[in-house]
Amino acid sequence: MSNAVQVLSAGSLRHAFPAIIGAFGHEYGIGISLTLGPAGLLRETIEEGASFDLFASANMAHPQRLVSMGLAENAVCFARNRLCVLSRADLGLTTENFLAVLSDPAVGIGTSTPGDDPGGDYAFEVFDRIEARHPGKGEAIKSRSRQLVGGRNSPPAPPGKGGGYLIADGVVDLMMSYSSNARLLAGDPAFLVSSISPTSFSRLLNTAWQSEGTRMTKPNIYESFCCRRPGRKFSAKPAFLRSADLQHARIGDQLLGGALERR
Repeated sequence: MSNAVQVLSAGSLRHAFPAIIGAFGHEYGIGISLTLGPAGLLRETIEEGASFDLFASANMAHPQRLVSMGLAENAVCFARNRLCVLSRADLGLTTENFLAVLSDPAVGIGTSTPGDDPGGDYAFEVFDRIEARHPGKGEAIKSRSRQLVGGRNSPPAPPGKGGGYLIADGVVDLMMSYSSNARLLAGDPAFLVSSISPTSFSRLLNTAWQSEGTRMTKPNIYESFCCRRPGRKFSAKPAFLRSADLQHARIGDQLLGGALERR
């Protein structure tokens, strides 16, 4: 698939993005090659020379860095996510007792890997916010946390294991997680999904796309495809919030532009 449009996408989009670009490729007869992975590691592959047409990152920092290096044309926020906590159900975690539970030395805390994956950066940001309000507690929580996924050396999930396998297997009691991932286990009685107070320790998380800068001059078909059909389904998922900039993202334009450039 040498003429395929090259799409690099953060793993937090894996339950929505493939459907969007797959439907787009089917309708317009465009081959699309999708690579999913931690956004920090994907950014590194671009810096090392990997070709791409569209990079969808779980934060704004990685796309903006590539723009500053002259490796990409633009960076636009097209959706927003939230951080939450996925825990074993009998832990009794709630938004109200969040700090008390995480501060308990007996509770095992798992996160993604800072630097390699924005999910880890966001988790450590929560711990830093706790530290700012409750000196000593945030650093203690951070030092006890274990970086178990999203890193260059993180083992893949065992075959047949779902997203909460580290909790189900007793490795940790809770995981700091994207809402877009944790919501898939919300109906499982073995798990509990708890929000983090947005006024105290958390914030909305920007999800950005950017394009390689030489191919994106084709007509804008984003409104006619991504916004009305699969894009709307994506933004309607409970864990994702549409950005005010979504109408400017033109994901379809980037995919079509990359494909036409190759023809």
